[in-house]
Amino acid sequence: MRILHSVLSDGFYGSERYCLELAIGQARAGHDVALLIREGSDFAHEYARLASAIQDGAPRLFTVARWLPTFLLKPAVKRILDGFRPDLVHTHLDRAVGCVGEQAQALGIPHIATLHTDYQKDRYATCDGMICIAAWQRDALPPSFTGAVTVVPNWLPQSISQALADLSPAETAAMRKTLDASESITVFGSAGRLVPEKGMDRLIRCFRAAFPFGTEPVRIVIAGDGPLRSDIEELCDRDARVFLMGMQSNVAAIYRSIDVFVSAARFEPFGLAIIEAMAAGCPLILTRTRGPSEYIADPRVEWAAVDDEVTLVDLMRAAVPSAHQRLTYDLSRFAPEQAFAEIEAFYGDVIGRRRLSA
Repeated sequence: MRILHSVLSDGFYGSERYCLELAIGQARAGHDVALLIREGSDFAHEYARLASAIQDGAPRLFTVARWLPTFLLKPAVKRILDGFRPDLVHTHLDRAVGCVGEQAQALGIPHIATLHTDYQKDRYATCDGMICIAAWQRDALPPSFTGAVTVVPNWLPQSISQALADLSPAETAAMRKTLDASESITVFGSAGRLVPEKGMDRLIRCFRAAFPFGTEPVRIVIAGDGPLRSDIEELCDRDARVFLMGMQSNVAAIYRSIDVFVSAARFEPFGLAIIEAMAAGCPLILTRTRGPSEYIADPRVEWAAVDDEVTLVDLMRAAVPSAHQRLTYDLSRFAPEQAFAEIEAFYGDVIGRRRLSA
């Protein structure tokens, strides 16, 4: 099968990693796979970093200039599609759905989108197929959506699994040293974009409320960057116990250095960082957002209501005495091979539906 994936965002976060890992997995399975991305984006840099390490066939790469306005971007996309002629186009995030998907359908190419966040009628209504990463998304689709729909949960990224397996005790110790955290110090942590939905501002506020200066030997580390960084730095108020690490190429070392992973998110459609933290054995404190509350049933996980900062503060305080234990979680439902097989089967269904309707 000839497949073209497209994501036109500038960053490289969970949705972009999903796209890249899926494309690599499909190429390794023998499909002819291409990626259409923005030149000079974080995604392009990550692809360049990984491509040399892929031994059994990397997806081919098409890029469009970042400066192209929409009226020039669409003809550029059309030329790429005309040249590659995929059997199916799979888009990720709104910009690619609206531009690349629209051009694919104009050329008669089936178009599938993964719904990484929530449904927007003006973007997704004409898709031939929709992959939801959680059942709540499927249940929220309007009756007017007539395309095929399936639910395939996100998988534990293979890159994270390998990085955790390869991580040495010395690397973890070095990260703890970076955090100025001896064995007796409890390190809280989180990972994600610094945007309102992820609640990193709330996390810092709750941490500082739970542990005023001089009360407990604690640290907090956040891996990720985004538009709220300056606001969050202001909330930190030069608190030396807070470490804003920015984007990290070796996030596995951070997960292994964290004693308690906390998500204070206001909105979380799935929560890939949570799965990664579980793979590292971190105890969890989570807000009851729609994605995690759907797929996490482990009784050891501590929950707070989305807007309940008081409970978050109490849970963080209560976690300190037992914080230095690692847990083992059942992550079998998040195996990438299962997700890839389900997605490939869905491709076949959508292509078959398009042929019958032609």
